[in-house]
This record gives sequence, C-alpha cells and structure tokens, in this order.
Amino acid sequence: MPDDVARIAAFLDETKRLLGALDATALVAAKQILLDCHRRRGRVYTLGNGGSASTAQHFACDLAKYVIPPGGRPFDVLCLTDNVPLYTAWANDAPREDVFVNQMRGLLSASDVVLAVSVHGGDGFSADVARAIRFANEIGAPTIGLSGFNGGALHRECACSILVPANSTPQTEGVHLVIEHLLMQLLKEDLATHGG
Repeated sequence: MPDDVARIAAFLDETKRLLGALDATALVAAKQILLDCHRRRGRVYTLGNGGSASTAQHFACDLAKYVIPPGGRPFDVLCLTDNVPLYTAWANDAPREDVFVNQMRGLLSASDVVLAVSVHGGDGFSADVARAIRFANEIGAPTIGLSGFNGGALHRECACSILVPANSTPQTEGVHLVIEHLLMQLLKEDLATHGG
C-alpha cells in the first residue's frame, strides 16, 4: 500500500522533527527538580487526564522502581489517578475541577514536586490539572508540566515547562512518553553514579 507507506513516513518524520525541537534546558531542569526532591525525601505527585493519566502513571511506576539502584531508596511517588475509588469519590462529591487539589490538600508541602501531563496544557476541559498546578504554586512546591499545542496553563504557570510543539494529540502523547523515558534514564544514571 504505497499510500500507507507515505503516511507512515510522514508521521515518523514529524515525530523526528518534534523530538529535535525539544528544549534540552527544560529537560535538564526537570531532571534536577526530581533529583533534588529525592535527595530531600519529598514526594512526587503525578497527574493527568485520559492518555496523559497513563503517562502520569508511567512516571510514578518508573520513579518508584526503574531509576533506583539495587538496594537504593525509591522515590516517594503518588499518581493521583491510581486510587479510582478515591478519585471518583472526590469527582462525585466536590467540584470536579478540584479532584486533584482535594487529594493533595493537607499533604502537599514545599519539599514535594507536582508533575502534570496534559496535551492541551490544562486549558479547556482540564481545569483540574491547572488548579493542581496553581495549588502547588501557592504551597511553594516545584512544578513540572508536559504539554503540547500552545502549552496552556502548564506552559505559562509551571516552574519547569516541557512543551511539545505539536498540534496533534497522538504526536504530543507519543513524545511525552519519550520525554518520560529520557528523564528516567538520566535519573537512573545519576542515582547509580552519585546515589540518593
């Protein structure tokens, strides 16, 4: 199918372009924020909606296991979509846009980090993501945002913004996973070399 081959080539070419356009300085800053959190024994809260919730869960899994040297101390990490009964209880019994804030209220401290993933950067239907970042900023917790399109609230309001310059949900989500794995590899190497 020549048409399919051309479409595959176009998609992969666009992926390569987006990877090449990432801000390496922002990636280094995100790695350092996470490393500093581990060293001060803070907690990383990860969050997102839809496919971005899956990426947030992937961050939590890899921070808790993949990056840690044998016998090393894992990250204290919590993905705010993992506890489905708690998530849906807050979504049902309080304003839906506060579903993440309500899970962090009374727990989040300035020693922690909030890592939010959103294709549109918390704009539109993702007010819960934007509110979580604003809450973290009020507490003084460092914030990391992964977004696409124009970056939305995450790009404007996170201490560290990693923007995928794409106007495509599949491309943004795919590159977010590459970013996740890249950050985890950097952390794994640093923790193996310098410890926690």
